[in-house]
Amino acid sequence: SVVVYTGLPLSGHSKFVVEAKELHSSWSGSFKIGIVLIPGEQLKEGFQPPRYSPSTPQSWVWSSVSLHAGQVLKTKYGKMNLEDIKEGDKLGIEVSSDGVLSFHVNGENQGAAATNVYSTEKHVYGFVDHYGQAVTSTITEAFVNPFSLQHLSKRKILGLLQGNLDSLSQSLPQPLIGYLGAG
Repeated sequence: SVVVYTGLPLSGHSKFVVEAKELHSSWSGSFKIGIVLIPGEQLKEGFQPPRYSPSTPQSWVWSSVSLHAGQVLKTKYGKMNLEDIKEGDKLGIEVSSDGVLSFHVNGENQGAAATNVYSTEKHVYGFVDHYGQAVTSTITEAFVNPFSLQHLSKRKILGLLQGNLDSLSQSLPQPLIGYLGAG
């Protein structure tokens, strides 16, 4: 089993797609795809993102027909079973600019898997786990349409305020309160 992560964190509207190249039917299990949130202070040279597991609370992983959202298991996610993937099929991870995570198979959206994945200061990394019969894949599409400076500034300000916006609204200019969403 090999896990491959995106080389850079996802931000803004991001998409990452791989094509299944080689499968071995003598094994059970197949690809697992998802995202994991990593605190910035952990991103040092040589750092390896954690392998997804129930002990990785800020991860969303599609495996077979289940969606693992940290320690919560949602059964019956998606329109197909990932164990039915065939050579040539394409698996995708997409995060919209407003933080909605969805998975795709052959371009078909499987539904919203999570919302607000950009709501923390943590970095979002996509990954593909080659498990069981999944031997090799090839990246066929990868893009990141980064956030605007305006969006990044709003996110940073809200992170610094950490829920204290209502109590600080008396001392902040009204246009700033409206922009931040407290007015």
